Order: sequence, then C-alpha cells, then structure tokens
Amino acid sequence: MVSLKRNAFIISDRTGITAEALGHSLLSQFPDVEFNTEVLPFVDSREQAQKAVELVNAAVGESGEKPIVFATLVDNEIRKVIAECNCEFFDLFDTFVNPLEEVLQTQSSHKIGLSHRMVNAKGYVTRIGAMNFALETDDGVATTSYNRAQIIIVGVSRSGKTPTCLYLALQYGVYAANYPLTDSELEKNRLPDVLEEHKDKLFGLTIDPFRLQQVRQERYNRDSYASSRQCQYEIAQAEAIYRKAKIKYLNSTQMSVEELGAKIMQIGGLRRQF
Repeated sequence: MVSLKRNAFIISDRTGITAEALGHSLLSQFPDVEFNTEVLPFVDSREQAQKAVELVNAAVGESGEKPIVFATLVDNEIRKVIAECNCEFFDLFDTFVNPLEEVLQTQSSHKIGLSHRMVNAKGYVTRIGAMNFALETDDGVATTSYNRAQIIIVGVSRSGKTPTCLYLALQYGVYAANYPLTDSELEKNRLPDVLEEHKDKLFGLTIDPFRLQQVRQERYNRDSYASSRQCQYEIAQAEAIYRKAKIKYLNSTQMSVEELGAKIMQIGGLRRQF
C-alpha cells in the first residue's frame, strides 16, 4: 500500500528520453512511494536552468520535502545551477561518464545531444520504412505484403498487437505486421488460411481475460464485445490455436510495450535492422 509521496524531476539538456527511462526504472524499485514525476527537457541555457530551479524549489514549498532530481546535463555550469537548488540531486552522467573515462583512458566529448542525433541515415530510413509497413498492414490489412514481414503478431482484438508492431518498427527497424483473430476464425479452432503459409513468422499475444474486458469497456463498450464471457472465450480459443499450431506466444497483461518488444526480439531470434 502506498504510504509516502514524493516529487521527482527529470532534467535534461535534450529530449529527456534517456534520463526518463533510467529515472523511472530506478523509482519503480520503491513501490511504497507515490512519485509525482515531471520531465523538464531542453534545459540547455542558464536561463532555462534557473526556471527549472524555480519549479523544484516551489515543489519544496508545497510538500515540505526535497524533490528527487535526476539530471543528464553535459554543461558543467548548467549542472552546477541545478545541483545547488533545494533537492536531492543525482547526476546520471557523472555516475557513468567519469568511470568510463578512466576505463577507456580518454576524455568524453561533453557535447550536447549526441545520443539522439541522426548519425545513421540508413538506420533512419529503415525505421521509417518499418513504421510505414506496420501501419499499412495493421489489423489484417494488406495480407499480400506478408512476404515482406519479418514477424506477424497474432491475437484477439485489444491484446496489444498494434502498439507492439509500432514499437518493433521504431525501436528495432523490424517489419512487423499484425492479424486479428475474429469470432469466425476462433470458432474454427485453427489458423486462418492466409496465415498458414507464413507460419514460421507468427508470434501470438494473449492477455488476462478480465484485463481484456476492462480495456474493451474503456474503448468500445458493446454488450457482447466487452462481456466477461466473450473475453474468456476468445482468450481460451486463441491460446488453443497457438498450442495446436505450435506458435510461440506471450501474455501481455503485466508487460509494457518495451518489455514485449524485447522479449519478442529475443524469443523470435530477430535482430535490430540498423
């Protein structure tokens, strides 16, 4: 049961994506604390740093507790401004960069934005191509393009197929299509004909039926579509098809799209395309 509350700030001189991922990963290790987290990106000037300090100090006045601050700031002057505010300061760069300089026996560049610049034009084109493919083949559309797919995600409606395909495309450049198992196909208790010839590319998703019901009620609360009985039936039938066709599958209930993507890459033997 959550008994503590704490403000947390993630401050970066660029997008804050890297800092946010690491910060959330660290904070998740403290489930008894409810964190109110705010991301402050593009803090790349003294003026922006002062504005960030004002926000952090204001949070102290409201809660009476020093906020947790995670920072990825390359500029020493800007970092010093942030570090001197009324907070518990964790410099994510210093934690790793200084030891790396010693191990590599060379100085780091100390340049802003290197982790997210477009240094690989071919990789960028690959990711955009994969994204377009995922959108073009979403929800069983353009099945004639499945010969270009590296993986085809199969599952019932609202089991997480589309976001998983988009993540695989954006993060890994993988050409991922998805196909929904409909009522008529579930009743036959076998793979749809259109999938048979691509059986080696299939990967199934399942989900807890009660979680599926909750998702469907939030999205489209039709009586039969979002009923407990219907959700339980669809999941049972889908899993039976996976087992019968010997398709590898994962339960998406407690997994983030990042975890799903990484697991599918590992289990499916896929490689990053850039």
